[in-house]
Amino acid sequence: MERLLVVWCPQLLEEQERGREARAFDAVVRTLARLATRVDPVRPGVCAVPTRGPSRYFGGDAALLGLVAEALAGEVPGVEAGAGMADGLFAGVLAARAATGAGAVLVPPGETPSFLAPWPLATLERPELADLLGRLGIRTLGAFAALPAPHVLARFGTDGARCQRVAQGVDGELPGFRMPGRARHRPPEAEARQGGFWGDSAGADTRAAQAVAAVQGMLGPESVVRGRLQGGRGPGQRARLVPFTGPGDIGVGPGEPWPGQVPPPAPALVLDRPLPALLTDVDGRTVEVSGGGMATSAPARLSVAGGPWADVAGWAGPWPADERWWSVRGRRRQARMQVVTARGPAHLLTRERGAWWLEATYD
Repeated sequence: MERLLVVWCPQLLEEQERGREARAFDAVVRTLARLATRVDPVRPGVCAVPTRGPSRYFGGDAALLGLVAEALAGEVPGVEAGAGMADGLFAGVLAARAATGAGAVLVPPGETPSFLAPWPLATLERPELADLLGRLGIRTLGAFAALPAPHVLARFGTDGARCQRVAQGVDGELPGFRMPGRARHRPPEAEARQGGFWGDSAGADTRAAQAVAAVQGMLGPESVVRGRLQGGRGPGQRARLVPFTGPGDIGVGPGEPWPGQVPPPAPALVLDRPLPALLTDVDGRTVEVSGGGMATSAPARLSVAGGPWADVAGWAGPWPADERWWSVRGRRRQARMQVVTARGPAHLLTRERGAWWLEATYD
């Protein structure tokens, strides 16, 4: 994991119309560039410096951190800034936040897990995850890190598992924290000509990322999104829109099995709001799903949203799922079934709250 020196400027986290914050932040970056050959502006008000080379040159982590704190205080007057050093960006940011108004905070190598342990879950910037864990009595990163990893993956998905690895100090950075398009400060060098994401040179990638960053700067980081496949049981759970963070792999859900996950192929149309449906057997009785996850009878007819009845030509399932079983309010029991009608369309139905719902349709 890369060791980083992070500077946090709370007054400059949001750029206003006249650009005063952007100019002040640029002054902070230029000040750091005098001490290091690489400075990464992570997002407005936050920048990071890899410490391997500078620490050796200036005589150690403590010496480098002291020089940075002194330079910021002397060369960027009027800007409140905290400087912190730790393993990974996440811990470095928290160290810099703790140092704001107090100089600098140094987290020795290998002590990141103990440093992170007392911090609240809100630092992960995942409100839903923090709220659910809080109702379970888990309110700190240390308590979250101590949970069994397989259980976290099964109940909270890929993003929850990544957050736990960050809380454990295993991974150094939360996905989506960096804002794309902010160029690193390096000495001038020849333009690269290797192939880029859009089939041109690497400069095309940079220009495209800068254009996206400009839109995000005006409308907010959530204004430009891209689809990402993640873990989940139903097709609606597996698709997620995440902020655009630059060209490259958008990530795919984990290969581990999800109990109750519908097998491929994926449906072509997933409804935002499921439609009510009726599924009956040859005697007109509603097909139900037993506590053991078995259909009580063979499906014979299907009606969606009060429409005409269609004969069922084939079916598969059900696939039961019991989600958030530990939560009184959040528990959700479902069973999904694939149904092919004699008219041609194939549907994915969900049995929940004593009724059938049309969740998706296949080609």
